[in-house]
Amino acid sequence: MGESRLKPLSRVRAGKGLRRRRALAITRELEEALFRDADVLSEGYCRGAGGSRVYFGSTMITIDLTRLSAYVPAASAEHFAELAAAVDGSVRIRIRAMRLACAEVSRRMRSRVLGTAQVETRVRVAGEQLHIDVDLEVPVGVSSGSERS
Repeated sequence: MGESRLKPLSRVRAGKGLRRRRALAITRELEEALFRDADVLSEGYCRGAGGSRVYFGSTMITIDLTRLSAYVPAASAEHFAELAAAVDGSVRIRIRAMRLACAEVSRRMRSRVLGTAQVETRVRVAGEQLHIDVDLEVPVGVSSGSERS
């Protein structure tokens, strides 16, 4: 056979595995303050027939930022935007908001077995209010109250 025209193997150097970032983090105290006085508004409906029903819902969690003066240095658009970015990046707050929205679905659909929720969250500031919007789709099965544990 002849000689190979393939290039020989070469060593690859790994890049850096860690990167330093500067970001604000939400403390547990601030997390509790965010949800303590939050206004929660949920709406939703079930669509489909038989075993292929799906609950579509939306929950808006509204937080009056002026109530957080102990945690936010000044009531300014810049500080509110920094807080919103920290809230948006907080896994704990996203999970808590998702659980709140799923609890609302469970309350509305008591006699039904609920499947795994598909969830989308958005965080935004509107004036002096922080909005955490949770949209979800949940498959719904039929079950009697005695079968549900």
